Amino acid sequence: MKLDVTAARAAVCAAALLCLAPSAWALKCNSNVIDVGLHKMEVLKKCGAPSVKDSRTERRVVRLRNGGVLVGGAVEVERDQQVTIEEWVYNFGPRKFMQLMVFENGVVVDVRDLGYGS
Repeated sequence: MKLDVTAARAAVCAAALLCLAPSAWALKCNSNVIDVGLHKMEVLKKCGAPSVKDSRTERRVVRLRNGGVLVGGAVEVERDQQVTIEEWVYNFGPRKFMQLMVFENGVVVDVRDLGYGS
């Protein structure tokens, strides 16, 4: 089978563009990119106050594994952890999708499109 150089170049270019594209979990606010990992104070500074804000607390069991006192093994410890979850909705008007931002302990963990705004 003969290698098509043009097709190979096209594939390399497409892969490079995908790497440079913004994350699927990002949005733009006033020309600022808001992405996973951003602190909520930075989001407030860049986007302003959300249209809707909701908050709740969850308890999660977290497994920690570390080199322990057991000979030849590691120790696993389960701990209860309290996580504050906030959901913010930004409404950018009827011609754009509303955006839902989910924060855990003050950090963006998810950004989702909702329906068109009002």
